[in-house]
Amino acid sequence: MSADNLLMQSVNITVIGMLIVFVFLTLLVGIVKMLGWLVQKMEKYFPQTAAAAADNVLIAVAIAAAKRFQTK
Repeated sequence: MSADNLLMQSVNITVIGMLIVFVFLTLLVGIVKMLGWLVQKMEKYFPQTAAAAADNVLIAVAIAAAKRFQTK
């Protein structure tokens, strides 16, 4: 095999690999955007509820415990 032939094969493999990665990332972005749109549409059927007062108390206790043990 000549050096020119090996160089062309390496260029071909590099370009094909970069195209595959580009297509995959483009599909990934499209799927994520589509899922975001779907979540926004589903929000009216399954609205998120605000945290209850008991949850706020538990969060405050967890924060206080973390700060207490963080200073040791």
